[in-house]
Amino acid sequence: MPDGLIPLIKSTARAAVAAAVVPGSTGPQRVEQLTGYSPGQISRWGGDAHKDMMPLEVVFLLEFIAQKPVFARALAALTGHRLVPIEEGDGGGCLTRDMLDITAAAGAVSQAYGTALADGTVTPREREEIRRAKRRLQDSLARAALNLAGLTDGEG
Repeated sequence: MPDGLIPLIKSTARAAVAAAVVPGSTGPQRVEQLTGYSPGQISRWGGDAHKDMMPLEVVFLLEFIAQKPVFARALAALTGHRLVPIEEGDGGGCLTRDMLDITAAAGAVSQAYGTALADGTVTPREREEIRRAKRRLQDSLARAALNLAGLTDGEG
């Protein structure tokens, strides 16, 4: 690895944890709530004396939850790029949000089905969980269809 990359990753991990702060909890407490990782493990991700790195799924989750592209900005800077917000009305932001919503909702449907089918018996409660997950997916797909309908030819 290039010199200086590990300290950059460590300082970026510390910044990402700090960006997760919400009223009533510190950044590490919020990260623990979101991910289930222990406070000690979260500390090691940002600690220069430890080789532990923040898992990629945590990086993505924190950037999405905080809506602060801490890691993305650091990676862009390493390659001579700069992140800029998508212009309001550009359409790209809505479509990206739609893609994330659809992916999350589809995952929830799969999880609901998997949980229900795990023991071979689908209970009324599990059936209702599946229905709720499917409604969220249908809502996400409907929103995406409306957003796509607003695009002109050649966009997106």
